[in-house]
Amino acid sequence: MTEPIVINATNLGKYIDGLGVYTLNLIRELSQMQTDLRFIIYVNKNCREHIRDIRFSERCELRWVSSCVSPDYRFRGHFMRLLFSNILSLKHKRSLIFVSTQLEALFFHKNQIVTIHDIIPLLFKSSHRKQYLYYKYLLGFALRKAKSVITPSQHTKDLLLKHYQLNEAQVRVIHNGVRQSLQAAVEMKKRSDEKYILFTGRLVGMKNFEGLLRAFCLIKNEVPHTLIMTGHGTRRMKRRLQSLCREGCGIDEGRVVYRGHVSSEEMEELLDKASLLVFPSFYEGFGFPPLEGMMHGCPVVVSNVSSLPEVCADAALYVDPYDVQSIAGAMRTMLTDAHLRQLMIVRGVERAQGFRWDVSARLHVEAFSEALHA
Repeated sequence: MTEPIVINATNLGKYIDGLGVYTLNLIRELSQMQTDLRFIIYVNKNCREHIRDIRFSERCELRWVSSCVSPDYRFRGHFMRLLFSNILSLKHKRSLIFVSTQLEALFFHKNQIVTIHDIIPLLFKSSHRKQYLYYKYLLGFALRKAKSVITPSQHTKDLLLKHYQLNEAQVRVIHNGVRQSLQAAVEMKKRSDEKYILFTGRLVGMKNFEGLLRAFCLIKNEVPHTLIMTGHGTRRMKRRLQSLCREGCGIDEGRVVYRGHVSSEEMEELLDKASLLVFPSFYEGFGFPPLEGMMHGCPVVVSNVSSLPEVCADAALYVDPYDVQSIAGAMRTMLTDAHLRQLMIVRGVERAQGFRWDVSARLHVEAFSEALHA
């Protein structure tokens, strides 16, 4: 009998970011899929609340490990997870190992499949100095040994081929999915928008929350909307946000609301009622928030860079993330042009429905099967 496929899902933590969304939905689909493949899935104890509702079949063996490898502990957690992953490769010498993010790549195990979501630290060295050397030297070494590399966008595949000189046949694009809301079609027809603009994403410089705040400042007297911001952030970034609101933008208290990390249920409700979702990121390997907004019948404004045009196609209004006037103008237009709003809503729901986790998981299984028989 074929050895079980080992899945390192330790990048799931208490707080779920884009990488965690990918891993969580993938193991959920794999646990329900009809396949002859068997899996050993490693998870850390910090993610219990996120997987407690998954009913793992007898084909899936769940193994719990220490929470010290959780991404919740940032650089220390990433380093410990990388170390654990390579110890895991020694324990499962004969097995195919799937690592769901680039931060758990195996250095001495050829029988691996690794998902590379982006190479941001390589592209933006100044703001990712701790990870730059890993992406510059170690990651390429691991990727050239891998049986297969999965990436969520053609944009990221092109960058991998360029920077790591990989064989094109070695890298396959498998798009991520999006939560399929049963209410999407209904919401599209009878939305009752509340007067707020929504931003969701980690409160880090790469997400361009400062550009969004300055753009909101430019239109604050033209629209009655509040800006609601969600996502995990450091204390330093929170203080920066408060300082920008008070001193840099002169925004009245209450016009910008920082909600921090919110549950999936809270996010669903926010997306259902938002007048607009703005995602002015400087770079994305895929970009979940715009698709989530589209699925809920919420019109979106996104950056015209990296993978976002590939993912959003003609279902979004695009901006230059480095131009505050561009962001402000698109927000103003989307909030005031009723015809454009309705067009983007219709296109958005249709576009989002093309990204399904069951399809993504099935393509992953195909990659696993090919690697087992290669």
